[in-house]
Amino acid sequence: MKTMNVFKALAFAALTLVSILNTQALAQENFITNEEVKNNLVVSKTIYKQDGNYLYNHLHYEFAYDDQNRLVSKTATKWDGTTDKWVPYFQMTYRYEVGEVVMSYARWNEADQSYNKDVKQTIYELDKDNVPVACRQATEAPALMAERR
Repeated sequence: MKTMNVFKALAFAALTLVSILNTQALAQENFITNEEVKNNLVVSKTIYKQDGNYLYNHLHYEFAYDDQNRLVSKTATKWDGTTDKWVPYFQMTYRYEVGEVVMSYARWNEADQSYNKDVKQTIYELDKDNVPVACRQATEAPALMAERR
């Protein structure tokens, strides 16, 4: 009896997982991306939502790199269909230090007109081959790159 219940639970979990993965795959089919590449680096990416034969603006990303071609910022805007404008959404910045990479994330704060809402920072520790081996969340609110300029 217990074996049958365990089997039913596993079967239900497997079916649930398959349906979730299928839903995610179908959702991704409704999006088209367009990338702008300069010097073999993606500098911007626009994601369009497809509805039948039509494409609608959805998200736009801008990428910035340092002199070593390392990603230093990713800024996202989302399309506001009521105003027909791209509006700021979030910004991720990356700071490279000896033995670690510091990634900061913040959402756009409309009241302050800056990326200082829901600020989070993660520090990735690297081994001698620059492979991440551990990460931790910073406890203090980080200063984002845009605020340090």
